[in-house]
Amino acid sequence: MSGQGDIHFGANDRPPTGVLIFAALQHIGLMANSLTYPVILAREAGLSQGATVDLVSAAMLALGMGTILHCLKWRYIGTGLLCPAGFTSIYLPPALFAVQRGGMGLLFGMTMVAGLVQVAIAPLLRRMRALLPSEIAGLVIAIIGLSVASLGVRSGLGITEDHGVRLDYLVIASVVLSVMIGLNIWTHGYLKSFCLLIGSSVGTVMCLAWGLIDLSSKVPSGAQFVLRVPSLHHPMWEFDVVLIAPFAVAAIAATLHLMGNVSTAQKIEDRDWVRPDLRSLSGGLAGNGLATLFAGFAGCVGVNVYSNSIGLTSASGIASRVIGYVIGGVLVVLALSPVVGSAFTTIPAPVVGASLFFSSAFIFINGLQMITARMLDARKTFVVGLSFAMAALADSYRDVFSHLPLVLQPIFGSALMIGTTSAVVLNLIMRIGIRQRESTQITLGSGYREAVEEFLTEQGGRWAARREVVNRAIFGAVQVLEVIGADHAELEASFDEYNLDVRIRYAGAVLTIPDRPPDAQMLRESDEGERLLAGYLLRRSADRVSARGSDGRAEIHLHYDH
Repeated sequence: MSGQGDIHFGANDRPPTGVLIFAALQHIGLMANSLTYPVILAREAGLSQGATVDLVSAAMLALGMGTILHCLKWRYIGTGLLCPAGFTSIYLPPALFAVQRGGMGLLFGMTMVAGLVQVAIAPLLRRMRALLPSEIAGLVIAIIGLSVASLGVRSGLGITEDHGVRLDYLVIASVVLSVMIGLNIWTHGYLKSFCLLIGSSVGTVMCLAWGLIDLSSKVPSGAQFVLRVPSLHHPMWEFDVVLIAPFAVAAIAATLHLMGNVSTAQKIEDRDWVRPDLRSLSGGLAGNGLATLFAGFAGCVGVNVYSNSIGLTSASGIASRVIGYVIGGVLVVLALSPVVGSAFTTIPAPVVGASLFFSSAFIFINGLQMITARMLDARKTFVVGLSFAMAALADSYRDVFSHLPLVLQPIFGSALMIGTTSAVVLNLIMRIGIRQRESTQITLGSGYREAVEEFLTEQGGRWAARREVVNRAIFGAVQVLEVIGADHAELEASFDEYNLDVRIRYAGAVLTIPDRPPDAQMLRESDEGERLLAGYLLRRSADRVSARGSDGRAEIHLHYDH
């Protein structure tokens, strides 16, 4: 059992079987809410009840495969964390546009394109992180939190076209939400961990008693007890150049969404979290790209790490990725039953609304925490503030944006899409001139260590660099100056919020940076052995190190990821 903060079971722990089953069911119940998006697309396309059930079954297959791919801990695929899959509003605007323009076949084909975009981005994520910083990922999560809350209110209150509210929905949603919040705040242990499942069960019983659930109308005739693979006899995959831009933007927004959710999962797992683990992020993105590619092939819309499930993990304190394997396996099996696919479309709206509204609080707060994890200077303030304002305008001026060219409507018609697009573009503009550079002359003699420490400490404080990174840079610079054998050296430091680079220029021989330490005999018999050992230690202490020289001048470059 994990001992980290409020986490009862960490990512690598295996909970007891009972906890495992109930935790998986709780996530599956919450993930079922996201099936609303495929159902919306089915209705927009005018699919029959049987075709809708097939689409929902394919959606469950995609969720099961996506969850397993997200939770893997392979070298190139998977986050190694509990990151269940879900459908989000990210792909909904371009998906609706694709359905209107060319039908379901075009939607499936362009979904595969979006998956390929994410697979291509995954290995480049480290180099692209300056373009996709954590505050933008946090902004995306915060916008999603507000969108989830809005959707929860509409579902929970049964708001009609004339803005009326159904009293029965209001009563049930209020009871369900009160049970969830009460158990989460004033209880401990399993009651707190399973507050959402308990609240949803109470709401379902109330809906049954109130006569709000009619399962018979949703079960496909003659297929109640038949297990079968979902039909893949959908329209053949089609592609349209016009839709590449909106689906590519959606894929980037989904990438930021994933980065935010996976970073949040990392924070839940590690209370000493400082910055995102890029290996986990790139592995999760590769897995998500493959899952979205599979979703398009099977006949569904793209998936992503589900924010509501991350919020549930934060609320319950159960973060074992073993639960993800159970979730994935159960969903794959359930996808073979048409009756189960039909049942998922009958989850009562008040229960869905209360669950979404409950989870939205954790999603929104996690987004804000990511935005404020680092100090916001003027550049970041404009990026986050203006992008958030653009997201708000998307809902306020929906009628105005509807008159834009068709290719732009999927972007401007969604708060999440326009907020993400604005953040990425503004971040690119605001990065102009962001790198800062200072240098000083160091005389090698008494006190040079203090001079190096004073210079790098002063600049690091001015640039708001993390102390641990500055300390590593001080150690590396001192090590270099000890072995170069020069009387004077120029020490240059540069910083751009993601990278701290130290360059040392001097007159003398180039320092060799070996991959392996020198053997004991070389250390005893020659001064060169000491230089080689110093070069090897530099390689171990810095994230990257290189040396070059010509005409009697040499330079050593020490790079530290920030």
